[in-house]
Amino acid sequence: MKKVLDFVQRFDLLPRYELLLAAASGGMDSMCLLDFLYENGYRVCAAHYNHQLRGQEADMDEDLVRAWCAARRIPLCVGTGDVAAYAGENGLTIEEAARKLRYDFLNSVAGQTGAARIVTAHHANDNAETVLLHLLRGSGLHGLTGIPPKRGRVVRPLLSVTRGQIEAFLRGEGIAWVEDSTNASDDCRRNRLRHRVIPLLKAEAPMLAERLTAQSALLRSEDAYLDEMASQCLARAEQGSGWSCAALSAAPAVLQRRALRLLLRRFLPQDVASAHIEALRGLLVSASPSARVSLPGGLLAERRYELLTIVRSRAVTFPKTVLTVPGRTAIPELGLTVTAELQENFVFYKNTPFHFAVKYDMITQSTIEIRPRRRGDALLLENGHTRSLKELFIDRKLPRSERELVPILATELAVLA
Repeated sequence: MKKVLDFVQRFDLLPRYELLLAAASGGMDSMCLLDFLYENGYRVCAAHYNHQLRGQEADMDEDLVRAWCAARRIPLCVGTGDVAAYAGENGLTIEEAARKLRYDFLNSVAGQTGAARIVTAHHANDNAETVLLHLLRGSGLHGLTGIPPKRGRVVRPLLSVTRGQIEAFLRGEGIAWVEDSTNASDDCRRNRLRHRVIPLLKAEAPMLAERLTAQSALLRSEDAYLDEMASQCLARAEQGSGWSCAALSAAPAVLQRRALRLLLRRFLPQDVASAHIEALRGLLVSASPSARVSLPGGLLAERRYELLTIVRSRAVTFPKTVLTVPGRTAIPELGLTVTAELQENFVFYKNTPFHFAVKYDMITQSTIEIRPRRRGDALLLENGHTRSLKELFIDRKLPRSERELVPILATELAVLA
């Protein structure tokens, strides 16, 4: 308890007088988390998601969580979904689909209950497995930073303790849990690492999980520092609608790569491959004043004399497409997929260029479409006034060549976003 409390205080994870939402699977880790929050007097409610993957065993998980919470008068929200069907429909692995549906449920419950943070039961062994998985994938420094104690409103107070310490605590306190039988299978890489590789590493380094957790914290601070340095490098190089090739090429290679990756994050929702970053580095020192490199999502990196610019390929167009609500709508011409979800109670998200909310009950049309902009398109602002998209694009200094490739969310009568 003291070790976890020290970790919570060090990273300011759990606001003492605000409502917390605990993700409760019924497994060893989550039962330890529930007990920790309850015994230390936090305001807590719980959420359990039944993935419909393990039949009667999954029902036992739910029954245990229901009984435990009822005995302590902890409010509990239970959700369920056909993970296998969702994975098949959306081209995801079972693990990806389960995580997606589970976190969608947790975010929905947090919004409905007003919970300040979502608390999960990831521990030091989970972090060690994640670091090794990223090492095998060649994820670079960022992958080796592991699982952070805090990401957005999701916090993980048990990262300072191991699976063995959690089990010893539960047995000492007489707290029951349900063992997930799929943990014994070697069907997925994480389980194979857990059963075969990590025991060999622990034979050489018994404190493996603790050491990797300490290493992750160190690398996380260094990764953040390098990102800040790269951001400053990119800011110094920016000149109007481009970036100085000379300024970027003068930076150390490690900052060049990071600065270029940060630059592309302004245009793409996901990181590009290392090969694309290296191609951009080649542009910085190219002898040709008009060299260019094709990038994902219809992007084109061009060297215009001494400036590096990122533009949309003029050959790219996209048709009007009806949005599937709820569901996923692909726009292959732009390399984008739009995911739409319905919430019965409106959840206020922090809007980003790739994530935003609209009040669906205010829309009287039967369909929403994604289309290129049209002459006269305008957006209704919060103050009740309208602003033309042309004016907004000019304010954002969006090049004329790119304006026709901005996906517009609209009905037949109005622009939504």
